[in-house]
Amino acid sequence: MIRFYCLITLVLASSLVSIGTCQDARPSPQGTVIEKPSAQGESPLGSGRVQFEYLAIEDAIAGYLDAINQRDSERAASYWSRRGEWTLKNGERISGREKIAFAIRESFDEEPSGTTTSLKEVSIRLITPNVAVEEGVAIVKSSEGEQQTPYAVVHVKMDQGWKIDSVRATQVPVAAQMTSQLKSLSWLIGDWRDEVDGGLRVETNARWTLGDHSIRRSFQMFDDNGLREQATQVILWDAKRGKIRSWIFDSKGGFGTGFWRQVEGNKWAVEMELQLADGGIASAKNIYRILDDSRLEFSSTDRKLNGVALPDTQPVIVTRK
Repeated sequence: MIRFYCLITLVLASSLVSIGTCQDARPSPQGTVIEKPSAQGESPLGSGRVQFEYLAIEDAIAGYLDAINQRDSERAASYWSRRGEWTLKNGERISGREKIAFAIRESFDEEPSGTTTSLKEVSIRLITPNVAVEEGVAIVKSSEGEQQTPYAVVHVKMDQGWKIDSVRATQVPVAAQMTSQLKSLSWLIGDWRDEVDGGLRVETNARWTLGDHSIRRSFQMFDDNGLREQATQVILWDAKRGKIRSWIFDSKGGFGTGFWRQVEGNKWAVEMELQLADGGIASAKNIYRILDDSRLEFSSTDRKLNGVALPDTQPVIVTRK
């Protein structure tokens, strides 16, 4: 029985437009970041005219964003050229101002009430006197959470002023999503120690892997005779299941997997399934409660070994070393 207890304990014991930054860029009065013309005179216009056009484009961006947040689809569509094209994240293309107005109106109907959109890391490049490229990240906030989407816009100058000619939204890179999801487990990072019944001591080390795409945890269990057992755990974002997932391997041949979820602001639950070195099957719900920056409370409930229920463990205080 101690074999199962050790493995389980080892696993879990322990304004409209925001100011962005870009190279050779400067913030405008509206907060949009615009790239400076080259010092070699490559700008298609004189410096005074360039500044005027940048300000005109920024005003168009701010007006369009205001129309979106006011949920005014007709006014939003008026910022598009007559033959504008909107490419969605899934690759679908919507062409023509009237169809774009309809698509914007549909998106308003599908969004939760109170949804707002803002931009960050916005840059504008004047390509020719009549064409400019805007790039940035759109942030959509609602009662269901926040979504960030990189985008690119081509603006064209017409008799009525600068208009949107095309918009392309891109899928958020998986690596960025993984990193974002795992940031909620930042409290795990560091060196931890806890005392377990029977004179056992567990020391845990948790570190980000290169690129912050996963967390690697190393466990060591000591008794009066020294090092008794080791284990390694890897935690990452499972994009297919849309959950934080972990895998663990111990030094005696046991292995298992777990799914993490936040049940309260300071409490996490991990549903564990494990195969022990002797072929036995174990499961448990492990609970972390964050007490403060230096202390965690760990307990294990709903424990089973080969289908037989086991008693819950008493809470253990895990302290940062």
